[in-house]
Amino acid sequence: MQGNRKQYPSPMTPKTLFIYILTVILFGLFAFFIRGDMAGKMAAVVVCPMLIGYLIYAYFKEHKADKHAGEKKERMTDGSYFESPKWRENYIKYINDHPFEKPELADMKKDLLKRFRRREYLTGMFFLLFLIFCNGCVFIGQNSAGRYILAFIGIVFFGLFFYQEFALYIGMPVRRWLKGDIDYNVLEASYIRSRMLTYKKNGLAFGTTHIHAFTEKKIYAIDYRLAEGISRKIVRLKTYEDGIYAKDEYQHFAVIHVRLPQSGNIHDVEIELNEYQVQMAIDQIAVCKPGKELSERLSFEEKKEDETV
Repeated sequence: MQGNRKQYPSPMTPKTLFIYILTVILFGLFAFFIRGDMAGKMAAVVVCPMLIGYLIYAYFKEHKADKHAGEKKERMTDGSYFESPKWRENYIKYINDHPFEKPELADMKKDLLKRFRRREYLTGMFFLLFLIFCNGCVFIGQNSAGRYILAFIGIVFFGLFFYQEFALYIGMPVRRWLKGDIDYNVLEASYIRSRMLTYKKNGLAFGTTHIHAFTEKKIYAIDYRLAEGISRKIVRLKTYEDGIYAKDEYQHFAVIHVRLPQSGNIHDVEIELNEYQVQMAIDQIAVCKPGKELSERLSFEEKKEDETV
């Protein structure tokens, strides 16, 4: 379970840095001269200089990361990053160490449902049950109508989160998909002979007649005749803690370009993999559907997240 995240914090600019440092200095002067006790003087002499040093360090760290990311983006966009001898060497090594997987079970429904029975969902359910029990112990039994209302609100609140974890654990996305208008026998015959890539909670499999994919929220089965190719999408995720830059993370997506049969428009299906698996997917679609790899198409995005809870 993740805490709430504040989207799109502003990067620290020289003006912002100056304001932060000035605020710290004013606080230090107040603590030293106005408050004047030992704790205030210690804060002014020790804590404030350390905080100023940290702010300066964070400022230059972010700008150095931005410069490096700009250079990396340029190399990724023009293709030189993925064509470099070092990257190709690492790619070949990755393929040898992590070849395509096979479905674990010879039944598509059971195999997909098994992939949703994750330990983190089960842990989340037990934790939420514990919170519901604690909520009941705190509020129920008190001689006050307001206590019962708070207990009811707490049970409903934690119960909704419990249901979300439970629905994922029993594979509700799979069950909803199976109730749709699909030819199960055809899809299963393709799925059980597929070559599969799995990453985090996602999967991308190349079957005999369809591309199969799943995420935590949705299941896909894409006829090769409708697949126009696979390209790469890269997202640079800048993470902040309390508004201060902390680290970078690159997310890699295999983007399947699907031509919708009704309208003829192109719809993109994005599946997050690691950078080598994305290349494996691009290479594999070229085998399954020659001339449709689309490896030259690459999109690069930047996102920001504040991990302050």
